[in-house]
Amino acid sequence: MRSNGWWTALVLGCVVWIGSAGSGAERVDPFMGDWQGTYETLDGDVSDFVAQVIALGDSRYRVNNLYAFDTREAPICVVEGELRDGRVRLISADGFWRIQGVLEGDTFSGTFRGEADGRFELHRVVRLSPTLGARPPRGAIVLFDGTGFEEWRSVGFFAGLVDLAHEIGGDHAAAYLKTRLWSMIDQPAVLEIGSDDGVKVWLNGQVVHANNAARGVTPGQDKVPVQFRTGWNDLLLKVTNGAGGWGACVRVADAQGRPLKNVHEQAADDETAVTRQSFVQNNAFLTTWSVAGPYRVEGKEGSDLLDIPLGPELKDPPTDWKTLKLPDSTDEVPWPIVDGAMQVGRGSIVTRRTFSDFRMHLEFRTPFMPTARGQGRANSGVYLQGRYEVQVLDSYGLEGADNECGGIYQVARPAVNMCAPPLQWQTYDIDFRAPRFDDEGRKTAPAILTLRHNGVTIHNSQPLPGPTGGALDGNEHEPGGIMLQDHGNPVQYRNIWIIPAPSAAP
Repeated sequence: MRSNGWWTALVLGCVVWIGSAGSGAERVDPFMGDWQGTYETLDGDVSDFVAQVIALGDSRYRVNNLYAFDTREAPICVVEGELRDGRVRLISADGFWRIQGVLEGDTFSGTFRGEADGRFELHRVVRLSPTLGARPPRGAIVLFDGTGFEEWRSVGFFAGLVDLAHEIGGDHAAAYLKTRLWSMIDQPAVLEIGSDDGVKVWLNGQVVHANNAARGVTPGQDKVPVQFRTGWNDLLLKVTNGAGGWGACVRVADAQGRPLKNVHEQAADDETAVTRQSFVQNNAFLTTWSVAGPYRVEGKEGSDLLDIPLGPELKDPPTDWKTLKLPDSTDEVPWPIVDGAMQVGRGSIVTRRTFSDFRMHLEFRTPFMPTARGQGRANSGVYLQGRYEVQVLDSYGLEGADNECGGIYQVARPAVNMCAPPLQWQTYDIDFRAPRFDDEGRKTAPAILTLRHNGVTIHNSQPLPGPTGGALDGNEHEPGGIMLQDHGNPVQYRNIWIIPAPSAAP
């Protein structure tokens, strides 16, 4: 059975299990996913009927009831319910249609009342992309085949970077970092601080710096003169985040920017002991931290939180600190390979090769994060030429906005939301045409994208007016690499290959 480009692998409760590294989906929830069947009116009319069951966490579910998959038509009715004693009872009294149903095992059944009265019965289905597992044709460059990162390098990752998106995650939030430094003498020092976004700094309980910035983190953005005392010096940072990347770094230097002498970090495994090994090895970047958070205030954005006391700023706060020991910077990609798939780790990665016009195939899988919402639910992105982002997000069952899966933020929403449930492998098949420039360097045509998500065209010759947020650079006249974004969620990628195309004349 095919449905708008999808291959139906599991139908009518006949469960075919496919390994986690195979071409299917793991069942991580008893009910989440696609359901398909029929409804019958009391007059005997029978019609197709489908549903999307979305896990909301805490044993709660929302169900979109639809006439067909893969359309932009609003659901007939949305029902909600809670898992109790192995079944979910769902009911809706809103809107024209009133539906009562039960999810139990591999069956979703119930009754409806409205324009007509009757009953329905649906069974679980898994609809897989027809291009899943597509092999690279002759002439293709294999960017990832499950065995290594030879074609990739890390970006935005360096020794001393505390990647808060990776460590704790969260948009519109604040986090605290603390460490201790042992100074052998009273001495002046400079704290070279980078942050994404805002930062406030305390040394020995006194505020020494605050900058409510909106920026990406790079070393040495703020240089803060301080005075160390003999013995232990307590350093506390508050770092706020709007959306996207989130992190901070601190380097301890003298007034000339040289690593400070006569100073030691606390040891990673014993905060009463001191060490200078990591300090020397990493050019005076601090690598031993504890983190607390994320902290949020309802109705407040990240930029609002810098001057709102939270957690460790409060008197006798019940703060849970998590000890970090940052890895040393190497040329290796700091992402793990799990069952033949690369999994988002520390920092984004980009291909070593650069491309102009190309055709590309890529497969991805979003993690199961039922209690997360919006941009916090399995967020990543595929940047073409490192400049134009196609969103990756668990937006299964949502409306399909420009900041959801397959969307181009603030440029174009997908023609239809083709996002599969989490932990189901999905495909992007991309045709990309780079922007064109005349001999004087003036842009004569924007970049053009055609994108098929799970076999269905969701962008057809879509102009891309310019680099999107988070781009590596704005050099549109130059070739660029393929970047996969770290947004702090363990999204997986596999079977990535690309066919460079000869660039036509402008």
